[in-house]
Amino acid sequence: MPMKITRLALRDFRNFEALELDELSSGINVFAGHNAMGKTNLIEAVNYLSCGKSFRNAPDQKLIRDGQGFAGIFAQYETASHRGKIEVGIFGESKRSIRLNGLPIKKISELMGAVNSIVFAPEDLRVIKESPSLRRKMMDMELCKISTGYYHDLQNYMLALRSKNKLLKESRAQEGVIRAYSEQMAAYGANMIRRRAEFVEKLNAYGSIFYENLQDVKENIKIRYKCSAEPENAQQSLLDKMQMNAKREREMGTSLVGPHREDLEILINGKDSKIYASQGQQRTAMLALKLASLEIAQEQTGESPILLLDDVFSELDQRRRESLMEIVSNRQVFITCTDLEGMEKFSGAFYYTVEQAKVNRKS
Repeated sequence: MPMKITRLALRDFRNFEALELDELSSGINVFAGHNAMGKTNLIEAVNYLSCGKSFRNAPDQKLIRDGQGFAGIFAQYETASHRGKIEVGIFGESKRSIRLNGLPIKKISELMGAVNSIVFAPEDLRVIKESPSLRRKMMDMELCKISTGYYHDLQNYMLALRSKNKLLKESRAQEGVIRAYSEQMAAYGANMIRRRAEFVEKLNAYGSIFYENLQDVKENIKIRYKCSAEPENAQQSLLDKMQMNAKREREMGTSLVGPHREDLEILINGKDSKIYASQGQQRTAMLALKLASLEIAQEQTGESPILLLDDVFSELDQRRRESLMEIVSNRQVFITCTDLEGMEKFSGAFYYTVEQAKVNRKS
């Protein structure tokens, strides 16, 4: 059974003074309006419920409507096993409260997976075009939402990394203490590498299918995991490489080996899409990877995440629109667009207009 949000309410979130959506389709929900009316802000609020942060990398303070001291998100949801609710309060000075089914959460890991969603937005093209950190972030985010074990390994790895880097900048730091942090990084990093390798294997399996369905011509996509260690014996391999680079790390004052230095290479017809692919190919590749992440999440958790498509259809012809909607049928989808031209064919869809942060359902 797919996850679904049955009710959504916003208060002073971005440009929304007050919004209540009491009727949401368990299938397709289309929100149409001109730019800067609030469509992406609505998608942003839904996605915030899955991970406790903005997919646009905005700090919480920026989510509060101008002139206000508080922003709120409230949602009721249903899964295969239960019904629940999430209440988010975002306050000034970087403070917030999140309640899951009435109980305050102490760690963000408690929120992960409660209402999972996957978002595709125009800025996702940066994942292909720009630095490895964006590709690692995409992989880490999707893994954290489906695996609390991965989330804890990532948090502990980053804690050890920060501690080691601090020592590497100190000329009198003891080698034994630095090595202790290296051992922690190797232990947690080995777990991360194993899960990343499994994730990329499934990305390739599903992504190639979706890419072929969405493209007009015969092309293939492959994701190459540029791993920092030998996956078969990752912990020892990481330790050995850290030891080999110990002198250079001291000279540079930073850790040079580990999952924090890894990358994903996205190849189309065997060529690096960052350099050789057109923008259309890059967009289709990213969309295919998001759809693959959707399938992986469903396979891992037994629940189909909510799909959020922000201004995707303006770049797709009618055939690709129909192919995409066939792929995502039988799950809840939120779609934003500037107009409804070519969107009327979606069976059972609910249509809304968005104007000046006011949302109205079309009859």
